[in-house]
Amino acid sequence: MHRPGSDGARRHALLVALATASLVVGCAGLSVPGIGDGAPAAAFSGDPCSLLTSAEIEAVIGNGSVSGSPEPAHESATESNCQWSLQAAGNPVTEIVSLTIKAPGGRADFTSNRQFLSSLEGSPGSPAAATESETASAGLPADIGISLQSLPGVGDDAFIGAAGTIYAIKNDTEVSLQLIVPGDPNAQQETIDLLKKAIKRLT
Repeated sequence: MHRPGSDGARRHALLVALATASLVVGCAGLSVPGIGDGAPAAAFSGDPCSLLTSAEIEAVIGNGSVSGSPEPAHESATESNCQWSLQAAGNPVTEIVSLTIKAPGGRADFTSNRQFLSSLEGSPGSPAAATESETASAGLPADIGISLQSLPGVGDDAFIGAAGTIYAIKNDTEVSLQLIVPGDPNAQQETIDLLKKAIKRLT
């Protein structure tokens, strides 16, 4: 559990805020003409938590982190998600793995997210700039904004969005994954490794 007022709790609160900000981007999609004109994917009606196992997450993140029971949710007819909470011995900060699936309409949403993030990148008054200012004032690394780096070999297409969230597309299904693992220099690669496993399980 977090200790009120502790550095770990403060760091965790900031990182959760970053996670929320990056997820909001997914709800601010733009209309993209010509995208998704082909046959749409069926809605994902299965268990979103089935795309990754707790053992896989523990093995990738390491450091003695143990995952609790994952929490699945079907947010709408086209969006499902799953969240795993992990706790490492002696670490007061809870680590979070958050997976979101969007289908049908995943390809349009993927393109919209990329365009929307691109429009925010580098703008002085953008959420990314505000986030960097806030984390820098708390003594955390400021470079946690928008990347847009493409990731060849991850699904049909993939890129790094805001706060380390990675978006990938397979056919008309979009899968996004974010790890909130404070102090882990390998978090980006770990996110990629887990996302590849999840995409392989899509039917």
